[in-house]
Amino acid sequence: MGTAKTNIRSPGVAGMFYPASGDRLTSLIESLSLQANTEKSTDTFSGNIIGGIVPHAGMVYCGRQTAGFFEEVNRSGFAPDTVIIVHPNHYGAGPRFSIDAHHYWELPNGIIETDMELGSELDLPFSSSAQEREHSAEVIVPFILHYFPGTVKLVSLNMLDQSYQACCEVAGKILSAAKNQNRNIMLIASSDFSHFVSRTEAREMDDIVLKEIIARNTLQVYRTIMVNNISVCGYGPIMTLMEYCSGIDPEYGIKLLSRGDSGNIRDTSDVVSYVSALFYS
Repeated sequence: MGTAKTNIRSPGVAGMFYPASGDRLTSLIESLSLQANTEKSTDTFSGNIIGGIVPHAGMVYCGRQTAGFFEEVNRSGFAPDTVIIVHPNHYGAGPRFSIDAHHYWELPNGIIETDMELGSELDLPFSSSAQEREHSAEVIVPFILHYFPGTVKLVSLNMLDQSYQACCEVAGKILSAAKNQNRNIMLIASSDFSHFVSRTEAREMDDIVLKEIIARNTLQVYRTIMVNNISVCGYGPIMTLMEYCSGIDPEYGIKLLSRGDSGNIRDTSDVVSYVSALFYS
């Protein structure tokens, strides 16, 4: 690819999910980072960062959880070559899973290059249409640009099929591609947790899912969500992250970083809940 920045994905939800102004966006991320540092866990971890769970709602609602994840990564000194965001497909466009085909993503606070070599190595179809209206990767990218300016590439992996079998398949492809391309990868599973239930119910349902995540039981995460009809929208990306971690270290660790819900910002009877967690070997 030449130096000219062509084939750029323009922001799809700027001004809705986060500020459309670069200065205002940077100020918001800095404010959220200060909040995350004030509330950071005193628990420590020892190991190498693999990735984590990060929410994808409007930045004012879940940005504290997202900032908490990136602050933890920043404190560790870990600097990935490529960030892969595995995220759900909210609109049903495109194939069962796909890689975004744009060479660059433009956000109000910068431009990030897509790792097309790694994307091609994944042996999955490319699709721009699957990303056209999708916000669940886009809202995380401003944080990547803020914390790793000019140093990291992006792969956006869209999952329409979130079955257990699909997650195992995608995780295997990521493991193989990372090895073949010799990439230092950070894998982010983009997901919000319980949707539009009371705060009490959200906490109870999330606890059931988190119990299985912490137990490293991928299949039981799927069964628990299906049997209890729990509205975790990115359960496929979470299971993909779990299977990817298992391929690196079957005894991988998980550090729960931050929990919250939309009721922290707007007082309503029903909330959407948010979790961030760090996964490490």
